[in-house]
Amino acid sequence: MDDHGADLDSLPYIDKEYDDPAMRSQVLEMIQEEMGRMSPPAIPRSTSLFKNSELLRKEYERVKSGRPLPPFDIDRYKLEAPTEPNIDEWRWASDNAASQLEHQNIRLVNLELLQQFGANAWKLGNFQKERMLAAIEKATDGYRQTGVDLNKARKYEQVEAGVKLRDLESRWEEGVRQCIEIQVANCELLAEISKLEHGIANRTE
Repeated sequence: MDDHGADLDSLPYIDKEYDDPAMRSQVLEMIQEEMGRMSPPAIPRSTSLFKNSELLRKEYERVKSGRPLPPFDIDRYKLEAPTEPNIDEWRWASDNAASQLEHQNIRLVNLELLQQFGANAWKLGNFQKERMLAAIEKATDGYRQTGVDLNKARKYEQVEAGVKLRDLESRWEEGVRQCIEIQVANCELLAEISKLEHGIANRTE
């Protein structure tokens, strides 16, 4: 009996009748009928993604609705002098130039850090990934071996059950054969008794 309270009976290592296409079709129909009586698994109707991040939630909604990405704003990266002698425009241009200069300085620092520590960081990252891969492969091998051991145990149990089933089937067939022989003998005795009674009745007349 499974978790849904339905009776499932299968001996794939013993029931060779399943190799017959007609029998396989009948079995599949019975399985579908049995599954139709099972209770469906509990699946949440809806899920809330990115509850703690408004930025990710908006991006998810954009992708979900199929809206394209907004165009990339490159104006902020341009270094153009104002065309009008306006102090606000010149102040904005000066601030923008300072921002671009700081951005380039940060890029230089990042490149220097990458040149100094990048190789070791890359090697360390590869080492960590190899350790993770080895752990995953080990766990996978363990699960695979567990499955193999389980199938071996199932096969052994089913073969043992098959021997008992064949013995019980043989005993049942022998019992049925004996019952039929007894019924035939009873019929013959009844016929013989009826014949004798009929002969006695004729002699007494």
